[in-house]
Amino acid sequence: MNKNRRDTLSRLAALAALSASVPGLSSAQGAATKKLKLVATNSYTQQPIAFGVQKGFFREEGLEVEFVDVQDAVTGVATGELSFAFGPTSVYLRAAALGAPIKIVSSGFRSKGPYFLIARPGIQDIAGLKGKTVGNAHAGSNLDTVLRTILVRNGLDPRRDVTLFGNGSTQQAYGTLISGQVDATIIHQPFAALGELEKTSRTLARGWDYLPTYHTGVLIAGDRLIANDPDLLRRGLRAYFKSYTYAKANYPEYLPWLQARLKLNPRAVELALRQEDDVWDNNPDVDPVAIQDTQRIEIEQQNQKAPYDAKKYIDLRFVPREYIKPFQYPDKSAALKG
Repeated sequence: MNKNRRDTLSRLAALAALSASVPGLSSAQGAATKKLKLVATNSYTQQPIAFGVQKGFFREEGLEVEFVDVQDAVTGVATGELSFAFGPTSVYLRAAALGAPIKIVSSGFRSKGPYFLIARPGIQDIAGLKGKTVGNAHAGSNLDTVLRTILVRNGLDPRRDVTLFGNGSTQQAYGTLISGQVDATIIHQPFAALGELEKTSRTLARGWDYLPTYHTGVLIAGDRLIANDPDLLRRGLRAYFKSYTYAKANYPEYLPWLQARLKLNPRAVELALRQEDDVWDNNPDVDPVAIQDTQRIEIEQQNQKAPYDAKKYIDLRFVPREYIKPFQYPDKSAALKG
């Protein structure tokens, strides 16, 4: 080995040693390790994030994930308590338009409302809800909008033909059904699947069959983070979509993990995944046509007075381009087989 080559190798070795000794450098990416703050949640649909953390997908991006107890996602990202957060599109768009310092930075792992209208045994169809009490989660919520649309499309007036009852969501909503407080409710999984298996309810309709372009899932970030640390956002979104994409592509690995984590009826967890598989599309892009349709629906429901200029509140510069795909909407005939 000649002297020049020995000198070059010595310098490379010295640089490698120096990099390894500097605190905060990620060995995987060679970039500084950063802390990503995400909401702590037991939500069934948010578990791929924890799964991705265990798989090391965030570490590969040089991220240390901290799960934070935050009650309101808009406040959380606006104040910097959260790096980004998932939630309902129309609610977050409205918050931004009203002055909250946030932007929609990506669609979520899904953007179509995975809401199920379920009823107690004995109610055979939607027409059978006339005169009954129906849980609508919260007035003005995405679930309420979808419920009202389903009722109207089936010839029922939500103001006269049923009694709407604000019964919350998920487990709380399911509790109002099985305790007899309501005859039916709009609800998320895995409770539609759980009701079918335990024969406490039957599914009458799925929300996205009625409103396929009603956009219901985005990620938001605070204006301050976008301005001061776009690299954190870029890395975080890449790890987020890698986690969700891997989980969906590897159900044999993900499902047992999820069943153990949720401590619910494991058959209900599996059925829930299968029943909403077609809306879990892992596409970070935001369809402007769907945003337009969503605003039209919100105006019809009197949740919004006039259309917002959505471009002001959507910033897609940081989405991982490798996960973008053409927009697709479920075929209704196929969905009804679920």
